[in-house]
Amino acid sequence: MRAVIIGAGLAGLAVAKGLRLLGWETEIYEQASELKPLGAGLSLSANALRALRTLGLYEAVVAEAQPIHRLDLLDDKGQVLRSTDFQRFSQQYGHLSMAVLHRGDLHKALLSELPRSIIRIEMECVDARQVGDNIALRFANGEIVESELVLACDGIHSAVRRALFPQSREHFARYACWRAIAPGFPQGMDPARLTESWGAGKRIGLAAIPGERVYWFACCGANHRDDPKLAQADLAEVQAMFSGFTSQFRRSLIGPRRTR
Repeated sequence: MRAVIIGAGLAGLAVAKGLRLLGWETEIYEQASELKPLGAGLSLSANALRALRTLGLYEAVVAEAQPIHRLDLLDDKGQVLRSTDFQRFSQQYGHLSMAVLHRGDLHKALLSELPRSIIRIEMECVDARQVGDNIALRFANGEIVESELVLACDGIHSAVRRALFPQSREHFARYACWRAIAPGFPQGMDPARLTESWGAGKRIGLAAIPGERVYWFACCGANHRDDPKLAQADLAEVQAMFSGFTSQFRRSLIGPRRTR
């Protein structure tokens, strides 16, 4: 059995590993000219870590991650609203229940578990159609590839989804989000503690990742009229949007970094 996967991102690499464990031959087609460690940070909860363990990827991923032992949800003044003890869940599940890492490090860990020979780069999929029991994929270079199983892991602007399901539309979630990695830790930061601070229509979060780095994100409500302005916002403008949050917490999240 043979499967073709469009996209060598996190989803494409993970599903390739899973199918290979089931005995499938897999081919991955990636439009980029090289595989780079892109993105900011992300958190992996217990369900994702359990899936990685099933795929035999748990150890490789955890080696690149910061274990999280506690999540604190705060108000915009920094007062704790709710705490979750992840160490208790880790003991219950027999594996970490939350970890944070750079997206590029997760991608590298997944990539290390697959032979590079199954990945073809500079292969942009531009169309897909049903041909009998197969799906025929057309690429920008004119090449046609057919397979009985095709998995479209090519993101929000998927050419496969657009071709096979032309009525489908992206759904605007009505919020904007900024994510970034910064060097150093804010003074007094506990690397094993993840925090999110919630205000009216806004939230900001902070987590340590390996390498003495911090992953932060900031989200606020938005509509389509806001898109051009929000997309061009610089750091000072993002800080101003969260001016109602306690200054100490706001600075620790998106201001200059201080090492411990």
